[in-house]
Amino acid sequence: MTIIAILLAFALCHFIRELGKCRKNQWLRSWINFSNDAFWRMPGWQNMLGFLLIAGGPLLLLVFISLLLYLALGTIGTFLLATAVLIYSYGPEDLDTEVAGIIDAEDEETRQKLLEKFLGTAIPEDEDACRVLAVESVFREGLRRWFGIIFWFAVLGITGAFLYRLVDWLVSEDYPLAEGQKTLFIRLQRIMDWPAAQLMTLSLAIATDFDSVFVAWKRYHDEQGHGLFDGDNGFLLTSACSIVLSGHAARDGYADQLEGPFVDLQQAMDLTWRVLGVWMTVLALLLLIGVIT
Repeated sequence: MTIIAILLAFALCHFIRELGKCRKNQWLRSWINFSNDAFWRMPGWQNMLGFLLIAGGPLLLLVFISLLLYLALGTIGTFLLATAVLIYSYGPEDLDTEVAGIIDAEDEETRQKLLEKFLGTAIPEDEDACRVLAVESVFREGLRRWFGIIFWFAVLGITGAFLYRLVDWLVSEDYPLAEGQKTLFIRLQRIMDWPAAQLMTLSLAIATDFDSVFVAWKRYHDEQGHGLFDGDNGFLLTSACSIVLSGHAARDGYADQLEGPFVDLQQAMDLTWRVLGVWMTVLALLLLIGVIT
């Protein structure tokens, strides 16, 4: 059921673009405001207690809905809810559509606006810096929009996928959180990102040049000088940039056919699809040997 739900959700999102309009999260601000008004007097609300209640409330509701659907429809109800949660959790926008929109924009002004929105910052004037940022953005968004969701869905089911998206919202958007709560959510996001990013890096190595990815991965950790659970997941971004910008991606018999001013963006997106293919293959094998259901 796991891999079928993942593939079905992907297919529905790809062919029915209007589903992206369902990914609204205004309810989260209302929930946080209600929680702050109702529980602010409780000891530890500004830190761990608030962190647990803000994240735990929506998760408990999801578990309750899952139980009701299971009692009413059995495994079919659970499957339908899993597909719906995945569709809701992918995003906030479809990655491939957003990248294609940048590449296929009708005029330069529109392209620049779309690229700036995708990068999340002003476009660097230096061409090399822009290339690096473009590649990093594709893989960072791939982690946050696809792979983090898929990993935690495979590990913890619908609650894992929804928790990953919930934490991403709480970290990346402006919500009325106390500083202690925000710090805990940032830490949780790093913990949840780490295994998915490591597996993305391994999949990138399998799909491209293993030695080049390993060298970039090792160099990053040697230079950073911290433990694997500290800092950010720059090892993934460094490995991706190493493959794309060094030209390894353009020597695989397919990516060398890509051309145009945004060839690095195209190659990064192509590699992201290939990493996804590796993940689906591994999930299929795990399904065959009975590790997942």
